[in-house]
Amino acid sequence: MDDICRQTKNPSLCIAAMNTDPRSRTAALPQLAQITIDTAENTAGQTKIKIHRFVMSEKNPGNRNLYIQCEDLYVDALAALDIAPEDLQQRRYVDLKMKMGLARSGVDRCEAVFMQASPFRKENDFVGILADAVAIMATTLSH
Repeated sequence: MDDICRQTKNPSLCIAAMNTDPRSRTAALPQLAQITIDTAENTAGQTKIKIHRFVMSEKNPGNRNLYIQCEDLYVDALAALDIAPEDLQQRRYVDLKMKMGLARSGVDRCEAVFMQASPFRKENDFVGILADAVAIMATTLSH
């Protein structure tokens, strides 16, 4: 886990994110990848629900539109995360890495919708770093 996280842009966040599941500490790399995908998917799902609450409660049409854009991007990120376990199981590591790139892109684009930090910055960073970690694992597993 430390070797994987060291290769990310934010190693301390990566380690903290991966440590949210105690199985991560002792898992072999394929299992660690699955645990990390599960954690990213769970967090992204909870974040999408949070964003939807913002959509439903926002009265300002401009702000509401920002939340809707962000929610749509999370739908895309979740679709990539949902398919990822099959790529892992079938050892399609290039496809897995691509799915993680799509997930990372979704959360980055959600963040970029807002001129300053979004209300979902913490979650965007968390899901993004997990996607980065899985992409690194996919590269490692493909060798």
